[in-house]
Amino acid sequence: FRSIWFPDSKRFLTGGHDGTMTGYWVVAADGSTARRLDLGDVEPYWSFWIDPSIASTGAIAFTGSTASHPRELYVMDSINATPRRLTDFNREIASLELGRVEEMRWQNEGFDEDGVLVYPPGFDSSRKYPLVLYIHGGPRAATTTGFAFLPQTLAAHDWIVFQPNYRGSDNLGNRYTIAIANDSGAGPGRDVIAGVDAVKKRGFVDADRIAVGGWSYGGYMTSWMIGHYPIFKAAVSGAAVNNLVDQYVLGDGGLGRRITWGSPFSGDNLKRYIDQSPITYAKNVKTPTLIMSDTGDVRVPITQSFEMYRALSDNGVPVKFIAYPVSGHSPEDPVHAADIYRRYAEWFSQYLK
Repeated sequence: FRSIWFPDSKRFLTGGHDGTMTGYWVVAADGSTARRLDLGDVEPYWSFWIDPSIASTGAIAFTGSTASHPRELYVMDSINATPRRLTDFNREIASLELGRVEEMRWQNEGFDEDGVLVYPPGFDSSRKYPLVLYIHGGPRAATTTGFAFLPQTLAAHDWIVFQPNYRGSDNLGNRYTIAIANDSGAGPGRDVIAGVDAVKKRGFVDADRIAVGGWSYGGYMTSWMIGHYPIFKAAVSGAAVNNLVDQYVLGDGGLGRRITWGSPFSGDNLKRYIDQSPITYAKNVKTPTLIMSDTGDVRVPITQSFEMYRALSDNGVPVKFIAYPVSGHSPEDPVHAADIYRRYAEWFSQYLK
């Protein structure tokens, strides 16, 4: 979504996901060549776009992390140089005993799929651990092996954390990304379950203690999973699209779906919107669920969360709804962000005993 020109105006820097890493590429202006930069184990920051700056000398400055060290400032003196870390702001966190981060792969329905496991500190392969399934948003995004606060926070509670890159993720080629176009929930859900089964085969998961959570599209997938798979002891659904018809009407990008699906109010299109809305399957949900949202979210209006809260409450499902009085799609200030992490951990702790 973002490219930055070099001073010679003959090439530009761009970035994206490749497997479970984020990479930088230098691309010729005429598109004739594209070279991936060697960043070693440093993963540049990505939040739907890259954040580097390029000096007049061609040096590149960017923020990045490794699996065991949070975000710091790095510089490359040229495209051939090794990244040098300039700051050490997060040394206290990096000095802690953190969970080991590992890529894992599996296959499902003709796709080669991947994800990330975060192990509890002091992991013992002879033990059985609860499994927390944390599903990324987007869906055009990906979980990578760079440092991530919430997965490490959950792993510190002695849980295995599994983060699958389901179809629709942007790290495994165009075919994988567009496979979600007419299959918002069911196909990605099968990918997630195939990944969970692959983790369980490793022998260290307590299959009776599995939880699921996510924000935005991860919230949508959480709502979808608990309506279709009765294996979860607890769920956290953040800023989830639960009703695709309401999202079409009220969400700031809702009309975009008309390009591929047509209006839900034309022809027979309404059925597709209903069939792929998690709220349609709320009657199947038995999983205790924590719902969170921002009151000022225009991307996924809070009414989506009110709907699921009311549906679960009316059906006698243990449910709690937290509304943050802020704007935006998720709280970005450190106080509310920390509160979200705390609530994830506390909710899961109740049901993964």
